[in-house]
Amino acid sequence: MLFKPTVVQLLGVDGQLYTLTEETSTGAAIMLRRGAKGLDAPRWDVKADEYPAIDGGFVRSARAGIREIFLPLTIAGTTRPEMVALRRRFVNSLNPARGLVTLQTTEYQIPDDLGDAATLDDMIAEPPRAISCFYAGGMEGGEGSEDGVHWARYGLILRCTSPYFFGLSRIRASFQVYDQLRAFMGDAPAADPFVSVDGATPGAGLQLSTNPIWADEISLFNPGGIGTQPRWEIRGPFNSRLRLLLLDDEGATLKELRFSDAFPVLTSEVLVIETVKGSQSIRVYPEVSPSGNYSPTAGKSVYWAFDTASSLWAIPPGTNRVALSIDKPTGMTPAQETAWRAANSPRAYVSYLPAYLGI
Repeated sequence: MLFKPTVVQLLGVDGQLYTLTEETSTGAAIMLRRGAKGLDAPRWDVKADEYPAIDGGFVRSARAGIREIFLPLTIAGTTRPEMVALRRRFVNSLNPARGLVTLQTTEYQIPDDLGDAATLDDMIAEPPRAISCFYAGGMEGGEGSEDGVHWARYGLILRCTSPYFFGLSRIRASFQVYDQLRAFMGDAPAADPFVSVDGATPGAGLQLSTNPIWADEISLFNPGGIGTQPRWEIRGPFNSRLRLLLLDDEGATLKELRFSDAFPVLTSEVLVIETVKGSQSIRVYPEVSPSGNYSPTAGKSVYWAFDTASSLWAIPPGTNRVALSIDKPTGMTPAQETAWRAANSPRAYVSYLPAYLGI
């Protein structure tokens, strides 16, 4: 059975990165021993009540509490000063008074198309998962030496205010689609990749398309194990009320984010709706950020227009139908409708970090 060990890394509050599963280190190193705990399912706080007159009961609520992670570590060096220097640097990197540390893990998997023919070199890394935590104790262990190696052993305890692991890269999607694709040269089908993936199958090559068109519904896939809070980015121009809808398979509305009042967003401006709990905001910024990140104090807040009877809903795990709806006046003449469309042609984007219940 093919197996590559999980890569476990810790990013300290000072920016120092420590690989705890490095097997080829020749100097002082921090090694993760067997017995790590708290890396899989979080601890759940489930509230349940019993029925007063019939058998059984029912669940009122369930929430994941603060996660605690235990990492048995050995800090080793060929000399004691070398080991002590690494230990001091590691302790400084854990200082909770300076902020949170990040624990990152990477698993390996066998490609589905290789099966039993796969070798160890064929195994590919999954997208890393990370969790933010603070040092809670455990660096009070003892030290010793054996066969010329000086070591100190600890049981590091980390506590995580959010119980979930998150991906490191945001998944991005757009409400714009290209409805027609034509090969620039040759007859390569549009479904083929741009270049050949193995030197034998054809590539699609350079393609031409029509201008992108705005779609009012797209499909979003959340690979995580729990709902994740998205960031909506809607670029102008528009001046009508918006609604962001989560739909079921039949197209019925499951959840809705809507505005009770209209407000103008110019062509150069962008409406950013941040739904992550603890940093929720709805603001209009004068221009699009090249990095995709927006300051919560810049721009102007339009939270007053948000209909609090609706919700800043999360994207559930799996495949989801999502729609963007704009209130359109009725009874317009063709000329009025043309003018309205020119003033209400938003370009909508969404991004999110998938959340996982464990590594």
